[in-house]
Amino acid sequence: MSRVAVISELYYPEQNATGYFLTGIAEAVANSGEEVYALCAQPSYNQRGTRAPKREVHNGVAIRRCWSTTFDPRKIVGRLINFATTSLSIAWQSLLQIRSGDRVLVVTNPPLLPFLVRVVCCLKRAKFVLLVHDVYPDVFVPLGLMTETHPLYRTVSWVNGRLYASAHAIVVLGRDMARLVDEKSKGRANVEVIPNWGDIEAIQPQAKEANQLLTELNIQDKFIVHYSGNHGRTHDLLSLIQAAEILKDDADVHFLFIGDGSGKAAAVEYAEAQELTNVSFRSFVDRSELSTSLNASDVSVVAFKAGMAGISVPSRLYNLMAAGKPILAVVDSGSEVAQVISEAQIGAIVTPQHPKELAAAVRTLKQDDLARKEMAARSRKETEAKYSYGAVSKLYCQLFGSLK
Repeated sequence: MSRVAVISELYYPEQNATGYFLTGIAEAVANSGEEVYALCAQPSYNQRGTRAPKREVHNGVAIRRCWSTTFDPRKIVGRLINFATTSLSIAWQSLLQIRSGDRVLVVTNPPLLPFLVRVVCCLKRAKFVLLVHDVYPDVFVPLGLMTETHPLYRTVSWVNGRLYASAHAIVVLGRDMARLVDEKSKGRANVEVIPNWGDIEAIQPQAKEANQLLTELNIQDKFIVHYSGNHGRTHDLLSLIQAAEILKDDADVHFLFIGDGSGKAAAVEYAEAQELTNVSFRSFVDRSELSTSLNASDVSVVAFKAGMAGISVPSRLYNLMAAGKPILAVVDSGSEVAQVISEAQIGAIVTPQHPKELAAAVRTLKQDDLARKEMAARSRKETEAKYSYGAVSKLYCQLFGSLK
C-alpha cells in the first residue's frame, strides 16, 4: 500500500514556521485517510533542549526522529554541523523506511537533504515531491552577497534546476516563485502553487483599544504601524525606521516592531541614534499570544528588500489577514504578496527602499478610517475563503491523491 512520507529537519514539537507547517500538512493528509509517517530530527530551534521520543504516533502520523547534533543554530559553525548530521541521518533512515510507490514530501532545508532523498526515491521507486520555501542561491543576490554571473551562483542554480526537473511535483508558495522555478527547470518542472495558511481559529480580529500589549506600552491611543515576524537580512526594516523618522513630528503615529533576527540590531541602533520616540521594539511572543500580538495595530506591515519577488513568500501575511488587518506591503510589484493585496483590495503596496513613499502611504491610511475598516473586513474574509488551514490542506490532499 502506498504511503505518504513527510521529511523535514523540523517537525512537531518544533513551532517555528517550518515545523509548524510541515506538521500541519502531515496531519491533514493523515486525517484524510492516508497512512503517513514523518522522518525528522530532534528539536534544535525554539524547542532546543527538549528530548522528544525517538518514535511516537502524534495526531495520526507515525514519527521517527533521527539522531543529529543540536548545536546553537544562531552560530554558523553549529548550524553547518547540524545541517550535515541531520541530512545524513535522515537520508539513512529514508533508505530504511521508504518503500516502492511511497509519495515522499521533502522541504528544501537543509540544502543537502532533498538531493539525498531524491537518490533514495530513485533507488526505491518512490515519488519525490519537493516543497520549496525559499529559492537558493537567488536569495543571496538581493543581499549583495553574490551576483548572477558568479560561477558559484550559476553552478548551484543549475544543480537546483536539475533537481526541480526531476521531481514528480514541486510545491511553491506563490505564483512569482512558480515562474522562477519553471525558469530554472527550463519548463520541465511540474509546479503546484499551494500557499501557507493563516490560523483563523486561534487568530481572531480584536478591538485595538482592548489590546493588552498596547496598554502596557501606553500607546493604545496612537495610530499603530506594526511589523511582526523575523527581522532578517532580507527584510527592509531600514525603510520602516526611516519612515518613522519622517513622521516623528506626527504625535499620533507609532511604529511597533515585534520579533527578532539578524537585522534587528541595526534597526534598533538607527532608531536610537536618531532618538526616535515613536518606535518601540519587542521580542518574539509565544504562539499562544500570537493573536494579541497581531492585533496590536491599525495597519500591519510586510517588508522585503528589492529583488525578493519569487524567492520567498512570508507566511505571516496570512496570519495578519486572519487578524483582519489592512496590509502595508513594502514589496516588489510582481511578488505574490503584491498580487494577493491587489486582488483582494486589502492594503497598499510601496516600492522597497523608498521611505518617503512609505511615510506617505501611512498618512493616507491614517486619514481614511472607512477604507481601513473595509480593507480589514475583506482581509479576514479572504483568509477564510482561500488561506485557512482547511482550504490549503485540501490542496495537499488532492496533490497526494493525484500521485497514487
